[in-house]
Amino acid sequence: MTVELLINFAVQFLGTGAAFFLAYRSFQKRRIQLGAEPTLPQYFSRRSAYWIGIASYCLLMAALYWLLTWQWLPLEPLVTLIVENLRSGEWVNLLNGLDGNTIIPLIGAGLFLFFIAWESRFNPLLILRDSIHDAFAIPTKAVEVYNALITSRLSAVDDTLKAQIANRLLVSSIDPGDFEKSSATVEYKWAHNCLLFDQIHDYANQSSFRRLFNEPSLKWGEICISYNAMSEKVAVWKEAEPHYTKTVKLLKELDHLTGLLCRLLASLVVFGSASENEIWATVKQLGGNVHEARLKHTYKYILLFTAATAIGIMLGREISVSLHNAFLFPDQPLAHFDYTTLRWVAYAILIYVLPIALVFVSRTLAFRHQREQSDRYYGFYMAMMIMGFIVSTSTSALILELTYYKDHFRFLESFIEHMRWGILPALMCGFVAYRMDTPVSESEALGKLIMAAVLRFIGWGLVAVIIMLYATGDMTIQEANLRFTLVGTAFFVVGLLGASASFKTARLED
Repeated sequence: MTVELLINFAVQFLGTGAAFFLAYRSFQKRRIQLGAEPTLPQYFSRRSAYWIGIASYCLLMAALYWLLTWQWLPLEPLVTLIVENLRSGEWVNLLNGLDGNTIIPLIGAGLFLFFIAWESRFNPLLILRDSIHDAFAIPTKAVEVYNALITSRLSAVDDTLKAQIANRLLVSSIDPGDFEKSSATVEYKWAHNCLLFDQIHDYANQSSFRRLFNEPSLKWGEICISYNAMSEKVAVWKEAEPHYTKTVKLLKELDHLTGLLCRLLASLVVFGSASENEIWATVKQLGGNVHEARLKHTYKYILLFTAATAIGIMLGREISVSLHNAFLFPDQPLAHFDYTTLRWVAYAILIYVLPIALVFVSRTLAFRHQREQSDRYYGFYMAMMIMGFIVSTSTSALILELTYYKDHFRFLESFIEHMRWGILPALMCGFVAYRMDTPVSESEALGKLIMAAVLRFIGWGLVAVIIMLYATGDMTIQEANLRFTLVGTAFFVVGLLGASASFKTARLED
């Protein structure tokens, strides 16, 4: 091994180590906002998941740096030039030898290390880092738990726990009826805080959670001081005459304390739970809505919708062609399975499955930040229909126009012309979003599930026939064969998509 090669390897090793270290520091820097308080992500995840995530990101950054400086923009020419000129002492030749092949790799390596450490929302490497955070539920799970806790209804809490909370107070400031009052009242907010503090106190007695209580950003000391002071303030407020200004001020202080309590408790629940079911069992005990935004095995649903679309195209077209050749126009037979079918499959996947995939993404993002809990989110369903319409119509316009009329392509005119093809995908996107909030129980009888799927297939198939008859209404007599095939194929594609819209969530059953 030559000296140049050995030094080059040492430079590569040091650079890769620097990339690994900077990635490690960067992964720990991201601060997550729960309420008004930022917190480091390591307190929003179970320890095993957090370290798997940080190892994945650091190894990925180190591997990218190694590939960049070894294969794509190798540093070896620069190292060789420097070593050779240091040996000979010819510094002028060193400066003269610096060109694009030696300077650009050095600049590329430096920029890559800079981007690893640069905290900016425009930094593509930090977008990748945040994606890895989310892939390992850092901090998605804590955000979901926080939102569930801060909007929990204490009427769901059992009477034994209510009595336990009242007995632990140093100053009597809570009544049994406070748990059932309006969520905008001082009495309810204080009862809510008492419940949260009582649950946190149970974690404080366990040594495995000590580092979370010692973490300054989680403000356990401030919480204890505020809680004891608030107990006296509420007791005095209940004894005094009603006063608007004092009540408003007290409500603001209670809301601030609620945010601190929910943030700490969300971290404790996620960090200390062995499974997702255990997380939501704890949330349910505290009166939180355990209706989750996240679905199990999302990628399987995407594959299912893709398969349903492909099968619907192939099955629908072949059955339509058979009926066409046997009964309608036997003297003008259409060809069975050919290359056209594969083109139809690709087109249908883009205008149906792509918008549905965006529904999954949108649901995760929207529900992660929503605060009001509800069984149905009709505004979200409408938004998904609009999104599905825009995406499918745009896709249809781009595919068909660029394929057949690319020399005279105008997007706006094409979009307006192809709006009719976006109606069915839009309706399907809204239906899929709705069905996500209507999960199927794992104990549901198989026969009942099959019957429901068959009914959805028939119902959506008929809807597809009606919409497609409208969409193909301007076809000429010479295109009657194509119209019949399109309508028949749409019956099977949309029917199978509707039948496939059955979801299971991580939601606990009552």
